[in-house]
Amino acid sequence: MKKIITLLIILTFGVLNAAVITSWDFEAQNTNPSTGSGSLSLIGGVTSDNFNTGYADTGYAWSTTSYPAQGTNNRVAGMYVEVSSVGYSSISISWAIRHSNTSANRAVLYYTLDRTVAAPVWVEAGIFNAASGDLWVDGSFDGSSITGMNSNPNLAFKLVSSFANAANTAYMPSKSTSTYAATGKWRYDNIVVSGTPLTPYLQITASLQPFYAAAGYLSSLQSYQISAQHLTGELIVTAPQYFVLRLEGDELFASQLSLLPRSGTINRTIQVLFQPVISGDFSGNIVHSGGGIETQNLAVYASTILPEPSSYPSGFAVNGITYYQAYLNWTDATGSTLPDGYLIKGSKISADEIVAPVDGVPEEDKKLTKNVAYGIQTKLIFELNEAHPYYFKIYPYTNSGTAIDYKADTGVPQLSFNTSAGPVGSVLSVGDLAFVEYACDSPDKFAFVLLTDVLENTKINFTDKAWTGTAFAETEEVYEWRGVARLYLRGEVIHVVEGTLQDNEGISNPDFEGFSNDGDQIIAFQGYITQPTFLAAFSTTSWLTGGIPGNNSSYLPEPLQQGVNALGFVTEIDNGYYSATQSGTVADIRQAINDPGNWTRANSLSGLSYPAWDFQMNSLNTPQLEIVWVDDTNIRLSWQDVADAGSYKIYASDNPYASFPSDWTVLVNGTTALYLNINTMGQTKRFYRVIAYN
Repeated sequence: MKKIITLLIILTFGVLNAAVITSWDFEAQNTNPSTGSGSLSLIGGVTSDNFNTGYADTGYAWSTTSYPAQGTNNRVAGMYVEVSSVGYSSISISWAIRHSNTSANRAVLYYTLDRTVAAPVWVEAGIFNAASGDLWVDGSFDGSSITGMNSNPNLAFKLVSSFANAANTAYMPSKSTSTYAATGKWRYDNIVVSGTPLTPYLQITASLQPFYAAAGYLSSLQSYQISAQHLTGELIVTAPQYFVLRLEGDELFASQLSLLPRSGTINRTIQVLFQPVISGDFSGNIVHSGGGIETQNLAVYASTILPEPSSYPSGFAVNGITYYQAYLNWTDATGSTLPDGYLIKGSKISADEIVAPVDGVPEEDKKLTKNVAYGIQTKLIFELNEAHPYYFKIYPYTNSGTAIDYKADTGVPQLSFNTSAGPVGSVLSVGDLAFVEYACDSPDKFAFVLLTDVLENTKINFTDKAWTGTAFAETEEVYEWRGVARLYLRGEVIHVVEGTLQDNEGISNPDFEGFSNDGDQIIAFQGYITQPTFLAAFSTTSWLTGGIPGNNSSYLPEPLQQGVNALGFVTEIDNGYYSATQSGTVADIRQAINDPGNWTRANSLSGLSYPAWDFQMNSLNTPQLEIVWVDDTNIRLSWQDVADAGSYKIYASDNPYASFPSDWTVLVNGTTALYLNINTMGQTKRFYRVIAYN
């Protein structure tokens, strides 16, 4: 079942009354804030005159002097206040000034919303006049309508002396009968910056699905958004065990993030990964704390076991069909749970014969059963029978082993196709191949060398059935090798190995196995098992000369001969290979291979090193053909004997340009004679070729 977690968290505290952000009462006789944080300084040449009696003749206040000379530095000299209003709105400032008789009677308040820039923009906030000297004058400014002051870390004020005559050219004394003097004093007290506390809040917007990853691996990346305002400090985001976090755009993950707000605000995307080190199901909370908010949790769920895939792949189709292979193609499945892979299952009978896989039971690759990783989207199906129908279905799955979970409900994609008929292969003769290696120990195997060129799609049968003298025994298997896709040249070695298909060496079916280490044989033939044409044979022990064959013994079929085109050993040894010359005429090599004295054998594979085969077989000259007229209905083909030739094949065709040898007719397949009489009755024109073999 799919879990989707959508979480929207908005915390709102109740509206609070105005509160002191920062204040200075100077009772400690210094300029440090008595409440909050901030700083005071003097500007325009003003200097401190120590701390004297405070407001209402109680406590202390900060006395200042050295104001500008008459007629100079208008609105420059005074006091400068730096403060942060982060977490507050409706900002206001208040103060009290005691004007000495000769000090300037007018003070002007300015504010700036960003004191950090090179040239701050100062805005006049108010003008405040003293009615007489040596009296305290209260002043205040309500900035609640100025939204830029709200939650501002860079707020600043300045309170400066100002010209006050009608011409705006001179300072006026606080006492009308006195004369303005730069030595006049302003004494500051009870400076208070206040505001209404803002409620820190956090909004989390998440649509997280359950996380999945095998132990030691990473899950898919998921993300969620946070939006916070009026924070009073860092926001700390902490992941539960086996989860890690990072901000979108960052490279590294961590189990905890510390996010510094800007003007109390954070708007970021957080990315989450699940990286388990053990298997199981996991749940927990991503914890958001600090910055003045109430702790908020975002629940996460994870498992090392995925549910079944959300959907099937699409576009399941076939192309590249030949007589022995086809390519299956598809587009990967999509959805919330993606597959780890696909199981392709086939049948030669019908789609209904394909048995659906069972959860928890992985299936091994076979001829018509293939596992394909997610993302591959194509699979070559090889070793197909020619001119035959095939049916396939594809099942996406997650996990592996006993946790494998297949999607096998309704709507399984399926397809069918027919392979084409292949070309006609070679008809071989006795001795056209010889066995060069074998192994009874796992993996079972044998190998043979071709002693003649073999046409594409040539079929050779191999069996470990015993020959009774007149027929094959009922037990054991028949294995067919097909030389697909190309011409196979003499001297090539073909390997048939249990559980392994060799590249570019044709195909064989079924899988070769069960080669007994108590004695066994391989017999090569073409045609039907009831009417075989024998080509070659070998036995790991002696061929029978009497008695009844068993599971580990056999007669040597006629016309095969030990030491000529068949091989047998006096004693059974489990594994072996031909270890003599690989160059010479075909006849010489055939005879050498079938000589037991030219083999290396051992009862353990660890004691053997099979060769990298490189047979070099001498070419034979082309026979010089002569046609002699005998009478009106007969001709004689004759040719000179070719050195090292063992036999001759005679071909005929009505078209001299027909592809040879596939489109020529074999008149005689292996004769030792040097002539052939042919009846030409009913023929107008025909062409002949003679090929020598050894």
